[in-house]
Amino acid sequence: MATAFRATTRGYRADLEQHERRLLSSLCADVIALLQTRQEESAADAAPIDDDPALTHFRAELAGLGGDEPLAAPEDAVLRRLLPDAFADEEEAGHFRRLSENSLRGAKIADLRTARMLLESSPINMEEELAPVFGRALNDLRLTLASRLDLETEEDAQRVHELAVASGTKDSESFMAEIYTFITWLQESLFSAMMEFLPEEGEGDRDGASPGSA
Repeated sequence: MATAFRATTRGYRADLEQHERRLLSSLCADVIALLQTRQEESAADAAPIDDDPALTHFRAELAGLGGDEPLAAPEDAVLRRLLPDAFADEEEAGHFRRLSENSLRGAKIADLRTARMLLESSPINMEEELAPVFGRALNDLRLTLASRLDLETEEDAQRVHELAVASGTKDSESFMAEIYTFITWLQESLFSAMMEFLPEEGEGDRDGASPGSA
């Protein structure tokens, strides 16, 4: 049975069952693949004429940086939530997306890969500087599941909660709701552990205290 994250002298620790770690790692891999698909689409949009496979990786690195036209938002609902528009105006949002989406997408992929690495160990142990990375990865998993569950309002949240705790045979929606609830709990336990050792205002400047140093 999983235990919540707790602060240690070396950072933070949580005990997860093997099947729980495998599930989270698999979800991370799925989201990485989705983000990489968007990366390939953006690369093709940035250089649609060039068919040289030797330049595929180079185009991917430059995805979103070339051209003057606005970059359209993703059609996939999950990607729209992971890579949201920065502005309400569609054209303005598209121009900003052209400049910024590549770096945001790359940062999310890096976080998810780090999370997969941390999930390989049992128990999960992470140093202080990796805790925000793992927390962001968990949040992207939550956003993905929330999109698939059409979670937008308080009423939707109540529906998802009822699906998660319902007894009996689980359909795919109920299973996703259960996973969403589990990830939410795990993320909240990590943030609670991180906040437990936050110094009072000005305290860190006086004595150099930091989370996990107790």
